[in-house]
Amino acid sequence: MKEPLLWFVLIGASLFVADQFNEADAIVVNDVVRKQIATLWETQMGLKPSDDELDSLVHDWVREEVFYREALRLGLDQEDTIVRRRLVQKLGFLAREVDDESITAKDIQAYYRENIADYTLPIRYSLSQVYFKNPAQYDSLMHRLAEGSNWKELGDSSMLPRSLVRKSERRVTSTFGTEFTTQLTGLIEGKWIGPITSAFGNHIVRLEQLTPEEQRPLAFIEKQVIADLLHQRREDSLNDYYRELLDQYEVVYE
Repeated sequence: MKEPLLWFVLIGASLFVADQFNEADAIVVNDVVRKQIATLWETQMGLKPSDDELDSLVHDWVREEVFYREALRLGLDQEDTIVRRRLVQKLGFLAREVDDESITAKDIQAYYRENIADYTLPIRYSLSQVYFKNPAQYDSLMHRLAEGSNWKELGDSSMLPRSLVRKSERRVTSTFGTEFTTQLTGLIEGKWIGPITSAFGNHIVRLEQLTPEEQRPLAFIEKQVIADLLHQRREDSLNDYYRELLDQYEVVYE
């Protein structure tokens, strides 16, 4: 009994025998599993599965479960970037759970006031413009505009819109470019101003109306505010959960 080799043989034999009798947990296919499979099929297809379809779905589920368990047994989930990201994502969804019914009218109003800048429309421009390629056309075009010619028939044809109505500076920039937008401050309402240059060429522009910043009433955007509030609460919940978990781990930066 004092021989180490004898103990090594006995322990090894015991582990081998134990492994032979230690069967994997059974894969149980009961009514609960069948109902879950059938419900998922009905959700995706809009119809309840027939008996044959359900048998086929159960067979596929068992096949998937066998492969899944074997993959875990082989450790295929370890050091796998895709699996890692999916697990993190799933945990994030769980940590973001927020009770929608807990949000009160007072909460909505408070969030709206605290974030009023997000619900304020920026300055918007209503413009008319005459486009021309050759700078030498400028004097002639201005003269005809002064005479009252139809401005919609003047200048060169292009794909650019002749008018913009209540467009923000960002929208004007997306249409005419940054160079054009930087010259908007020189416009005078109701007066043709030019030449204003852009990446496309030259323009004579008339400011039709300058609409100042405007706070959108809560009554018109309440659904959006609620959605934004929910999003913030979910992110706060996730961050709180992360901080709680972080206290349980030691992080070593080398």
